[in-house]
Amino acid sequence: MPFAPFVGVNHHGQSILLGCGLLSSEDTDAFVWLFQSWLRCMSNRPPVSIVTDQCRAMKIAVEVVFPNARHRWCLWHIMKKIPEKLQGYSQYKEMKRGMKTVVYESTSVDDFLSSWANLINAFNLSTNDWLSTLFEERHRWVPCYLKSFFWAGMSTTQRSESMNAFFDGYINSSTSLQQFVQQYENALQHKVELECEADFASLNTIIPCTSQSGIERQFQSEYTHAKLNEVQGEFRGKMNCAVTNAYIEGHACRFTVVEESFQNGKLEHRNVVVLFDREQLDVCCTCLLFEFRGILCRHCLVVLAQEKVTKVPKKYVLERWSKNLRRKHTYIRSSFATKDKDPQVQRYDGLCKKFYDIAEHASEEINTTEILHKQLDKFVLEYGQQRHDQHRTKHNICGAPEQPTPSTPTTTINMNGDIRSPILVKRKGRPRSTRQKSRCEKAPRRKNTCTRCQLPSQSTTGIEEGSYVGGVQANLPD
Repeated sequence: MPFAPFVGVNHHGQSILLGCGLLSSEDTDAFVWLFQSWLRCMSNRPPVSIVTDQCRAMKIAVEVVFPNARHRWCLWHIMKKIPEKLQGYSQYKEMKRGMKTVVYESTSVDDFLSSWANLINAFNLSTNDWLSTLFEERHRWVPCYLKSFFWAGMSTTQRSESMNAFFDGYINSSTSLQQFVQQYENALQHKVELECEADFASLNTIIPCTSQSGIERQFQSEYTHAKLNEVQGEFRGKMNCAVTNAYIEGHACRFTVVEESFQNGKLEHRNVVVLFDREQLDVCCTCLLFEFRGILCRHCLVVLAQEKVTKVPKKYVLERWSKNLRRKHTYIRSSFATKDKDPQVQRYDGLCKKFYDIAEHASEEINTTEILHKQLDKFVLEYGQQRHDQHRTKHNICGAPEQPTPSTPTTTINMNGDIRSPILVKRKGRPRSTRQKSRCEKAPRRKNTCTRCQLPSQSTTGIEEGSYVGGVQANLPD
C-alpha cells in the first residue's frame, strides 16, 4: 500500500513526522480522504503552505481541502524531467543549460518572463506542450515567484523522500499492518530522542561567537545550535560583501551591496539592494533570504554593521527557531514519550482532567459558557504573559555556565530539574583487597631480556604491549 507521510520542520531544522496514511490508490478521492482525515487530527488547522510533487490528483485534492494554503511543486521533480522531455532535440545540451539559468538565476518576476521568452524563441519551443504547461503553472514552482513567502528553506520534497528512506530501516513492502504500527512507534520514538538530544545540547552548551557583533550574541542567546550555525554562516559570508552605493533620504536608506563568489572556477559579482529604515530599524534585501528561510542574510548584516546597529528588532528573531520555548506537543503523553515522569507533564495531565469536568458542566447553558470564557480570558491576561516572561528568563542563556569548584559544592540536579556539572572530588583509586595472594603473584617479575645485548627480546607473535599471556605481561620495545 502506498505510504503517504506528512513531514514538517522543527526548531532544529530536523524533519519531523506530523502524521501519515496508508492508501489503497493514488487518485483524487483517496487524497481528499487523506487530507481531510489529517486535518481533523490537526484540530482543523490547515497548513499555511504545502509542497508536493507534480501530481494532478494531489493538486485537485489540495484545492478542495486546503483552498487557502500556498501549494508548491517540488522543483527537483520538475528539473529531473528535462532529459525525458527535451532530449529528442538536437540542441538539447544548450536547452538544458539555458533552462537552468532561467530558473535558478532569475532574480525577479520580470527577469524570469523576459528570460523565458528569449529561451522559447531561441530554440523554437513554442509548440512544446510540457513547457507550455509549466509556464501556465509558473507560480507553483519558479523560485522568484515563491521566495517572498516563508517556506522554512524548503523548495523540494527532499524531506519527505528522506523520511521514506528513514523508514526503510523499520518497514518494507512485506511488513504486515500489525508490524507496521509497532515499527511506526519505534521510528517515532527514535525521532523524539533525536529532538530531545538537540534540545539538551542547545540549552546546556554554548557555541562561541565568531565575531564581536552584538547581533550575533543576540542570536546566540535565542536560537538553537542548528539555526545559530546558519546565522554564523551568514556572518562569515559578510566578509565577501561590500556596500558600493548609498542613497539616503531622511530615515529611509537604499544601499547597493556587491557580493563576490566563485562559480565554476570564475570570480563573479552579484548586486543586491538593501532597504533600511534608521528610525524603525527595518531592513529588507532583494535576495529575500529572511522571508524564505527565516535567517537574516549577509547583505542585511553588512548594512547593519555599517549603520552600527547592535541589536535587531524582535521580528527578526523568530520564535520558531528559539531554544527557550517549550513546544506544546511535549506536554502530550504518548506511548513513546520520554518525559512521562516530568512534574510539569504530570501537572498538565491533572489540569486537563479537571478542565474536562468543568467544560462538561459549563457547556450545558449559554450563560455559564460565557462566564467561563470571561474568567479564562481574565486569567490569561493576568498570569499568562507573566508566566511566559518568567519561562523565557529561566531558560535564557547569555554567557558561559559557571564551572563549580571544590570549595563551592553544587548539586547535580536542583529542584527545577536543571542539570549541572557534577561535584569535583578527589579520586580515591582502587579499594584495598583482603584476598590472599599466591606465591606467583608475590614473586617479583623478571623482564625477558636478551643475554647478549641486555635488551628486551623481539617477539613475532603479534602480542601487543601491555597484554597478558599466561599471567605474564608482555612489554615490547618501541
